[in-house]
Amino acid sequence: MKTSRLIALVVFSLLVACLPKKPELPMTEVPAGPLLHALEQQRLSFTGLKALASVQVTGGFGRRAFDTVGIVIDGQRRLRLEAFDALGRALIILVWNGQEFLLRVPEDEKNQQPGRVDIEKVLGVNVEGSELCAALSGVVQEIAKPSMARASCAQDGACVLEISGNGTTRRVRMTISPGAPESSIRVAEQELYQSGSVVYRASYTRKAGLSTVLPGTVRIENPSKSAAFFIDYIEADMNVPVEDKLFTLSGKENRAP
Repeated sequence: MKTSRLIALVVFSLLVACLPKKPELPMTEVPAGPLLHALEQQRLSFTGLKALASVQVTGGFGRRAFDTVGIVIDGQRRLRLEAFDALGRALIILVWNGQEFLLRVPEDEKNQQPGRVDIEKVLGVNVEGSELCAALSGVVQEIAKPSMARASCAQDGACVLEISGNGTTRRVRMTISPGAPESSIRVAEQELYQSGSVVYRASYTRKAGLSTVLPGTVRIENPSKSAAFFIDYIEADMNVPVEDKLFTLSGKENRAP
């Protein structure tokens, strides 16, 4: 990433941190069903993504930054991340084919062929493939028959939904406009806990010119391990067809558009 962009990002973060926080409005407990349904409808409405982004990673293999990364997501089924250098050559190709993560590093002679990889070593955060697809898309993974769900909302449309089941707890912070269609729901942050420990936290900000659903930036982190994966979407096409060949890796394969 260019030095000027890094400096601007650091300065902006410091300025935001110094701003006084607005007092949170009191929340009232509300039925969780409508919010669960709205999140599920939003998830189902997302079928695919082709995007360009800049990426920063802290943890795993260390601190890295890439100006140009191609991202292809097939719902919550498959994923491809491909980082390029300034000349358009692939530096790292990561694919989740629905069963396993595969990594190829073309410039490394020992890694010309793809091999299975521990996703935590690459991104610094240990997360399942389908969960990663959902988090990168700004939607919430499928919630099947939660044992408990509680929700609270404030008058400004800010809501918190907590869902427990199968040994995990998910907390989702979102905004929804009263009386607006369910597609207007916006996830601001989601956290996944297992046995009381955080698995990951994803936070989102919006950006003008992108889809109304896709966030402009995504930060996925595990605070306990000082690991974070930050994505700044540059351009994106939502709900477009994606080719099966993009989710296979060999010594030579087609590059992501």
